[in-house]
Amino acid sequence: MVEEFLKIQNVSKSYAGVQALDKVSMSISKGEIHCLVGENGSGKSTLIKIITGVVKPDEGEIIINGKTFKHLRPIDSISEGIQVIYQDLSLFPNLSVAENISLNQLIEEKRRLINWKDIKYIAEKELSNIKREIDLDERVENLSIANKQLVAICRALIQNAKLIIMDEPTTAITKKEIDYLLSVILDLKKRGISTLFVSHKLSEVLQI
Repeated sequence: MVEEFLKIQNVSKSYAGVQALDKVSMSISKGEIHCLVGENGSGKSTLIKIITGVVKPDEGEIIINGKTFKHLRPIDSISEGIQVIYQDLSLFPNLSVAENISLNQLIEEKRRLINWKDIKYIAEKELSNIKREIDLDERVENLSIANKQLVAICRALIQNAKLIIMDEPTTAITKKEIDYLLSVILDLKKRGISTLFVSHKLSEVLQI
């Protein structure tokens, strides 16, 4: 039996009388690729914000790893292994690939001194885990969008991600890069890591 990671039950949210979500229910199993489809304004972003604890639903329940949350906080979502990769990727363009991947782990460990060998080791190990190669010394601003996405994925994995939410990840990349990204997502599935793939392109949804 496949183990359930995330379950949303009858979640609703309205803004100033506008109903953004109306009794939405869904579940994502461990290692599952789940696609969320809808046109602009259909409530996809609101649902993501509720799953990540940024927005409080008006009603409904969120269950993660068997724990029920009436009001999920961002720190709760992160602690349970939920990571979001937004369209802007939230990377530091002036820092290297290695620094961007390793930074959060170094902050969590509260290190006062920087060991560049450790930074490169952390980054190299995570890239190796997804079977991809990028120049660790290259500044992120010089990377293609596809490689920037790989950096963001590695950063999420370092934070022990169990579910990675990818918000419209294919908007600014080519067909070849889309195929490359989807192959990475399939590799994550083999490792038991779930993906919520948010899109409005049915061809990609059917492919993944």
